Amino acid sequence: MRKSLIALMILILNFSASALAPDPEPVVSIYDEFDDGLFGKSRHRGVIVSVKKAAFARSETLDIREDGEQGYLTAVVMGRETAEKLLEGAYGLPYKDMDSFRVFTYRSDGLDISFSVEQPGPSMIRMVSDFYRDDEKWHDPLVGHYKENYVIRIHRAENVFDSWNDEITYNEAMVAATLLGDRNQWLWGIHDGEDILNSGY
Repeated sequence: MRKSLIALMILILNFSASALAPDPEPVVSIYDEFDDGLFGKSRHRGVIVSVKKAAFARSETLDIREDGEQGYLTAVVMGRETAEKLLEGAYGLPYKDMDSFRVFTYRSDGLDISFSVEQPGPSMIRMVSDFYRDDEKWHDPLVGHYKENYVIRIHRAENVFDSWNDEITYNEAMVAATLLGDRNQWLWGIHDGEDILNSGY
């Protein structure tokens, strides 16, 4: 009886401690051994880098200056339903039309990023197709998934890795895109996203 009572008290104390513990701080993760020629896709998924939410409050938002191209195009997918709601104004994000892009700005709790969405072009579809060329099971579904949905281009991002730098690196753009992307990313080498437009930040 005494042993049972002690065990019950330990169980109650453990439960109380876990209930009172603060929620873990939100993080966003990317694979950090990518080739930006593959739109941020990692070949091996061997290195993962995570950024805590608090880091964005300490960083600076900078425009992406890339010669001959506006922003960094990524292979991070935003599902058609979310992207079309975004373009229709359902999320209420401020935007600015720039050339062929409608650039949206998302601000919340120290996070300040600007992005656009677009349907993948031939070079990205070819990249996906080439990677799955020998995989009969996944080739057609993956290519179809990219053709049916949208991908994210980052125009402004936070310098969370190189705070001393006055330019945004590609991996910093990948962090921003991953915050916005679908929670389930189909392409090997693209980390699952956070879907902050629907889940909040």
